[in-house]
Amino acid sequence: MAKIVLAGGTGNLGSLLIPMLRAREDDIVVLTRHRMIKHHPQVQFVKWDGRTMDDWVDEIEGADVLINLSGASINRRFTAKNKSLLRDSRVIPTQTLGNAVQQLARPPKLWINFSGVSIFSRAAQIQDEYGNHYADSFLGELAKDWEQAFSDIELSSTKKLLLRMSPVLSKQSGMFKELLPLAKWGLGGQVGSGEQMISWIHEDDFVRLIEWILDAEGIQGILHGCSPHPVSNKEFMRALRQASGRSFGLPLPRPLAKVGALIKGVDPSLLLDSVPVTSFLTIEKGFKFNFPYIQPAFNQLVNSTT
Repeated sequence: MAKIVLAGGTGNLGSLLIPMLRAREDDIVVLTRHRMIKHHPQVQFVKWDGRTMDDWVDEIEGADVLINLSGASINRRFTAKNKSLLRDSRVIPTQTLGNAVQQLARPPKLWINFSGVSIFSRAAQIQDEYGNHYADSFLGELAKDWEQAFSDIELSSTKKLLLRMSPVLSKQSGMFKELLPLAKWGLGGQVGSGEQMISWIHEDDFVRLIEWILDAEGIQGILHGCSPHPVSNKEFMRALRQASGRSFGLPLPRPLAKVGALIKGVDPSLLLDSVPVTSFLTIEKGFKFNFPYIQPAFNQLVNSTT
């Protein structure tokens, strides 16, 4: 049994992790901006704003692991206001947690801070944990600022692990949940040229990866939370159609993709930019993916939703 603190743990990723942590009989503290009702004896919700020191700091004292999941969803238009929101929701909580951990007598043994594989968006070649072809796009700069905030925090008694996450294919939310109905309706064709790369991870592998990190000893540095096999948008959509039993999907040309993104209220780069990222150190250090390839991943998700 361990004490695990999830900062920003009421979002999509937190909802995937909490059942696993409960099954391990860990004590779970969720730092949240929202007022939550306690629903399980192992899960405690503590109010914080991600900016100011308050009583929540005491909850990190003596914790085994701190996991920072804070960050507003990128599924929005990249206006000046939204860019500021996205940056502040990542950088400021990271800095605030760092200030808190530095003042503790018994700091966490491990701090896992999330980042995004979009730090490599538009890269010409596939990037692993040793890659340095960082993007100059907004999402690339956002990830770099987030990682720099984490890197700047000096801790002598806490191991630090930076986990660059790809989109999680989940039945509950996100890319898969939105695309599956479109594929079933015959609208699951390629977007734009279809050549842009997509990095991804199955929800089960995401949960297993976090559990593996919790059980491993001495892991720190940078890991990638994505399948070792990124695929083109064309292959991604073809695999989804096959899993959903559709042989045809109406393609979405680039101009229409831009219009559709604006209507949906998201930035077109989320549909059109290539994110060619793989996992190397994650595998080298001993993690084994149950779903390294896209077709079996989609097959399992589709079958488990029917």
